[in-house]
Amino acid sequence: MPSSAPSYLSIEYRPDLQFIIGRWMRSVMPFELHRGYGKLLDEAEQHQCRYWLVDIRRRTFVDGNDVAWMMEKFYPQVQPRLGRTTYLAYLMAPHQLAGVLTNSSIPDLSVLDGRPYQLQRFTDEAAALEWLQQCALRDAVTS
Repeated sequence: MPSSAPSYLSIEYRPDLQFIIGRWMRSVMPFELHRGYGKLLDEAEQHQCRYWLVDIRRRTFVDGNDVAWMMEKFYPQVQPRLGRTTYLAYLMAPHQLAGVLTNSSIPDLSVLDGRPYQLQRFTDEAAALEWLQQCALRDAVTS
C-alpha cells in the first residue's frame, strides 16, 4: 500500500518482500531531498524495514553536496531508529552511475565498511532486488 509521500517521491512498503521501495519522481531541491528521505525513514520505522530499494533514475544527476548530507546527517539516523544494519540498493540510470563513479566528491562505497548501513548501486532493478533478498536471507541465518 503506497504511503502518503510528497508528490516527488513514491513510497511503498512491500509486505511480501519486507522491502521499502522509494522512487524519486523527478529531480529535487535539497530541502525536498531531506524531507523525502525523512519520509522514507518514517515509513521504514513504522514497518521495522531494513531493506530499501531507492530508485533515483528520474533525478537528473547525483550531487556531491547531497551525498555529503546523506553521509553526515541522514545515514547516522537510520540505525538508531531501525536497530540493525540497513541495506539500501540504489537504482540508477547508466549515465548517473557513470557520473557517480567519476565524481571525486562522492566517496567509494568501501568507506561504508563496518557501518550499520550498507549501500550498493545498480542499473538493473532485478539485480537490486536480488541483492536485497540475499541480504535478508543472510540476516535471517545470522539472527
